[in-house]
Amino acid sequence: MSADEMRGWVALFETSNIVQYAADRNLRDTVGLTLAQFEILLRIAESGADGRRMTDIADALTVSRSGLTYQVGQLEKKGHVLRQPAPDDDRSVIASVTPAGLDVLRAGIPGYVALVREMLFDRLSHADLVTVTDILDDVRRQLKEQPKRSTFRRARPKVDAADVEPAAAGLAE
Repeated sequence: MSADEMRGWVALFETSNIVQYAADRNLRDTVGLTLAQFEILLRIAESGADGRRMTDIADALTVSRSGLTYQVGQLEKKGHVLRQPAPDDDRSVIASVTPAGLDVLRAGIPGYVALVREMLFDRLSHADLVTVTDILDDVRRQLKEQPKRSTFRRARPKVDAADVEPAAAGLAE
């Protein structure tokens, strides 16, 4: 990496982390959700009363299916989300936002928007915002052409047969 590339990467990475951390703290304090849970709830709510397929949510947020399932389960326990089998596909699950979930979004959005505006958008000129957005939209579009993260499965650790055989031999005795 060149010095300019490293400087650009560090600026992007650190700025994103700082804003995400502050947003996460704000949402935990105001509505009792993590930033990840709030973003998931927003994506589900965007789909309206029909809800959204879990795989589509995972792909949109670039999270693993298992990670999304866990987070949606947490939202369901809190009464913010309802999961149901898809009417047209037994393998798919549809998540929809509940009235309580909509209330949480209404309560959380003003502070979330104000925080992001204060920490990020108020510090950029309109021209800079348009330039940065155009650049990142182009990069994001290219990256989204690659296989979806939700389709990757975690590799299981390989088990050496030599490690299994002695243990199995002990069981046979």
